[in-house]
Amino acid sequence: MNNSILPAQGTSALSSLDRLSSGAQRQTRREIEQVIARSVVAEAHEQGRALLANAAMLNASSLSALEAHLIEVAPLGEPRYKHLADSYTMGAAMAIQRW
Repeated sequence: MNNSILPAQGTSALSSLDRLSSGAQRQTRREIEQVIARSVVAEAHEQGRALLANAAMLNASSLSALEAHLIEVAPLGEPRYKHLADSYTMGAAMAIQRW
């Protein structure tokens, strides 16, 4: 097992494996590997959600700027512009929540 991704505190737990039988050592190592694997996946999941949130915020700000511009240019469309921008924002927020 590659222990290089374990925090310093985790190494003391691994050093206590020497006191266990070989069968218990194997089982414990498997469980530790599973915990580490789940942690790596969880961290990647959070990074993905952050990327989605970042993109959604940039898109929402662009749409808001466009909405403000279009209200100046064609004020009669204001309710439609607002509805479209709000719809995008709500849809993006729901997609991020489901992620």
